[in-house]
Amino acid sequence: MTRGLMKTVSGIAVAAAAGLFATNAMAADLGYGGNCCADLEERVAELEATTARKGNRKVSLTVYGRITQGILWHDDKEGYRKGKATIRDDNGSPTMLGFRGEAQIRPDLTAGYQFEFGVSGDKGTKGNDFFSLRHNFVYLDSSRLGRVTLGHTHQITDGLYEINLANTVIVPGNLNEEKDVFHSHLTNPWQIAFDGDRKQGIYYRSPTLAGFVLSAGYSHDSGANDWENTSNNNDYWEVALRYAGEFNGVRLAAGVGYRHENDNTSPYIDHSLDKDTWLGSASVMHMPTGLFVSGGLAQTKTDRGIYTDAKRDGFWVMAGIERNFFGPGTTTLYGEYSETNLNWVSKAALDAGDGTFWGLGVVQAIDAAATDLYLKYRNVETDFGGGDKEDANVFISGMRIRF
Repeated sequence: MTRGLMKTVSGIAVAAAAGLFATNAMAADLGYGGNCCADLEERVAELEATTARKGNRKVSLTVYGRITQGILWHDDKEGYRKGKATIRDDNGSPTMLGFRGEAQIRPDLTAGYQFEFGVSGDKGTKGNDFFSLRHNFVYLDSSRLGRVTLGHTHQITDGLYEINLANTVIVPGNLNEEKDVFHSHLTNPWQIAFDGDRKQGIYYRSPTLAGFVLSAGYSHDSGANDWENTSNNNDYWEVALRYAGEFNGVRLAAGVGYRHENDNTSPYIDHSLDKDTWLGSASVMHMPTGLFVSGGLAQTKTDRGIYTDAKRDGFWVMAGIERNFFGPGTTTLYGEYSETNLNWVSKAALDAGDGTFWGLGVVQAIDAAATDLYLKYRNVETDFGGGDKEDANVFISGMRIRF
């Protein structure tokens, strides 16, 4: 008992001495211009960072996202807020917030997850849907066998029509913010997108071999999506091959893929609206000069539709330069052109027609703040045949910050 008492007294003495020394050290810092408060704030910041990145002791948690806001002006005579400046989000790189994490099962096998949603504050074009689900999935990733993903995320062909190495704050080959503010006559040619989407499915991605990655997947629409509201959703089967590499100062990214859509929603018993889509794109950048060129090509064919083998073809091309001219970060200057054409006997009957757009843009990166400042312009034109043409101009300037 005496021994225990002595241990207790000794412990108290050591603690008191430690407190005395700590107090004296802090007092010395305060008395001689020390930086104790800054050290304390730094330690608190470290603890907060550790807490934000840990869901538990086994699975990590990382919070990430971006906010993109711009000022938009357009002259579509039938569009949303025509001729007026509108402050809104930008679909070229929309605002979003996400959470992701991973846990190691063994050295060559990990389990992970990702949850992400988009944010929009403009009820004029989005209704009351301020939030939209972008990703909600889990995966198993093996360094030898590849990755299997289950849940709501990118289809295998998503992004295959839009590969672009430059920082342009724009999705090439498709309408961006214009699709929410223009009248339907100007947006209909792009309503059926060549590129994939985010859907509920199961996806496989192979390990990288000499820069190549092979992917395959099955997915389906979610919720009621047919004429009789029976939730008999469309199904999608797809495969894709991607490549990324750099040699002799030249960076290259490319991809090609195929997607088959089983139509389960058509009200016509004898007329399937199944679709087959081939698509691909590539981007090349010369790193010493910053010169780049990118382009995409795609075709969607309705196999046996009521419109008798309707086909839509599309392509886009973009070129420019991306260099650090001024010091804070790279400056990207680009020009673009795109077409989408419907090959069917009566384009007006489909209310779709052909569409083209061309545009110019500049993006200034500020590396110290993970921020981009941008200004972009597009002229959009549609042709429904018989001299029925429409066109409009749109200017967007804004700021994107990542975290």
